Amino acid sequence: MTTVLFVHGTGVREPGYTASLERVREGIAAVRPEVAVAPCYWGGSAGSDLRAGGLSVPGYGSGRAAPGAEGDAGDVEFWGLLYLDPLLELRLLASEPGGRTELAPGAAPPGEGLRAAAVALAGDDALRGPLDAAGIGGEFAAAVAAVLTSPDCRDFLRSPVADAEPDALARAFTAEAVRRTAERAAAPPAFDGAARDAVVERITALLPGDGAGAHRGPVTRRVGKLAGRLVLGLASAQAVKRRSALTDAAHPAAGDVLLYLARGEAIREAVATAVAAAEPPVVVLAHSLGGIASLDLLVLRALPEVALLVTVGSQAPFLYELGALPSLEHGAPLPPHVPPWINVYDRRDLLSYLGAGIFPGRVRDVEVDGRQPFPLAHSAYWGNPELYRLLAAELP
Repeated sequence: MTTVLFVHGTGVREPGYTASLERVREGIAAVRPEVAVAPCYWGGSAGSDLRAGGLSVPGYGSGRAAPGAEGDAGDVEFWGLLYLDPLLELRLLASEPGGRTELAPGAAPPGEGLRAAAVALAGDDALRGPLDAAGIGGEFAAAVAAVLTSPDCRDFLRSPVADAEPDALARAFTAEAVRRTAERAAAPPAFDGAARDAVVERITALLPGDGAGAHRGPVTRRVGKLAGRLVLGLASAQAVKRRSALTDAAHPAAGDVLLYLARGEAIREAVATAVAAAEPPVVVLAHSLGGIASLDLLVLRALPEVALLVTVGSQAPFLYELGALPSLEHGAPLPPHVPPWINVYDRRDLLSYLGAGIFPGRVRDVEVDGRQPFPLAHSAYWGNPELYRLLAAELP
């Protein structure tokens, strides 16, 4: 009796595996009721785990950020928004109640002295050192010119709050210089936050005005609300505070991949043990990382009881092309003992790849359409009748 061995992919744990296994059993029973479906659950015994209880993760299990992370979280979020929009703070300040006024004919704008001093910043020798230390010296002059000529900055300089907020202008210049430097860099620059803050302090000291702005509190609160609506990834305060939960959610999937590429023997051995326990002929139906492990096993070891390999949403061809497939260097052919191989993919599944061009004559690619967006497309195969119609025709 033919046995289909269902090998799961990365990050799968119970009870999720059993639910998927039952879905596969129902799908195959509908088209080939005489075929048995056997489990190969390697996630519990060979999958990744926080083996030291999360000791490597700052603040893990406490529900709080690591020491020192909460105190400057708001400032980090604030800079994150300024890097995206260097004029944001100036725009918010100018829009504060009473922030915009009509000038009398011939009257100088409130921020005229601030503007004049800002024009001279690029030539200040004392500022050159901090700018270079922050990595933004090459773009600073252009950044100052861009900010000063923007409509948002002109509105800010015309507002009564301008003289009380020279540090806001300093942050705008600095953020624009960072943005321009990062945009022109071939690789992500290693900007130092302390050096950046030193630049802001030096610019503020060179500008006329009252020093640290009185409006920073309300503006920061408004920016904080905007930050809450943006995805700032692990830089956001909430993500830092929720790092334990994020780690628990993400580490099985990422950890399984890293563990397999570093030490994949245990996962391959779990598949081999399941193959040996199944009644032949065996069809290995393997998803995602399970497809990589199954192919590696069949390359490294001749298993004549395996009559067919079916990979679903697998990255095995991509790893081979990268030269990262553990069992086979790029350019080496599949060994003759590798059984017939069908590779199922969905164009909407961005983790599925093609094998026919990589292994000519040894792999047949079959496209299915789960009608789901990514990432749901990566797990939609098991509910897709197309997959089972394909298996009905191909199973021994």
